[in-house]
Amino acid sequence: MNWMEFTLALLQQLVWPVSIIICLVLLRRPVSRLIPMAKRFRFQGMEVEFHQELKAASRNAQAAFPELLADRRCLLLSSVEHLPNTSILEAWRAVDEAAETLVRRHRPGVDLSSDTRYKDIETLLIAEDLVDTKKAKLFSELRQLRNKVAHARSFEVGKAEAMKYIELCFRLVEYLEQRARGTDAIRRNSEASSA
Repeated sequence: MNWMEFTLALLQQLVWPVSIIICLVLLRRPVSRLIPMAKRFRFQGMEVEFHQELKAASRNAQAAFPELLADRRCLLLSSVEHLPNTSILEAWRAVDEAAETLVRRHRPGVDLSSDTRYKDIETLLIAEDLVDTKKAKLFSELRQLRNKVAHARSFEVGKAEAMKYIELCFRLVEYLEQRARGTDAIRRNSEASSA
């Protein structure tokens, strides 16, 4: 093997790695602008979940600005015309957030990260007597309808049904938030009496 054959063999081995490095350097800025928009980013075993951070920020914003809940309801009702299924999923998200807040105020260390999260929350709401029977049944029915919309292929909800679902969700949200505030008041009273 002479020096020319050696050089060509070396270049053949280095072309792809060098090309990839050049692409990464050239695309560094555009890719860095796209990363915050991603829901999930995975690279060699490392996974970053942006959705969880956004969910926490959203929860803090709702606590700081309660009028966002009313705006959220109006926004969902207005989006029913074109996106009834998406509106249903978003309305359920509001129920999920309110139910999680109530459960966590009652049982702060509970783990709700399983695949059966919604069923687990429902079980805790009933087992811990955090909601009355009718509200627990409503939670269960709304959860099951949400699952149909989320998982059934080509399951399209009508506009009127979506609007009714959203209204029921936000009534349940108001109830769950009221119960969470009551749990906080009971906790403060018990802390004050024990002090």
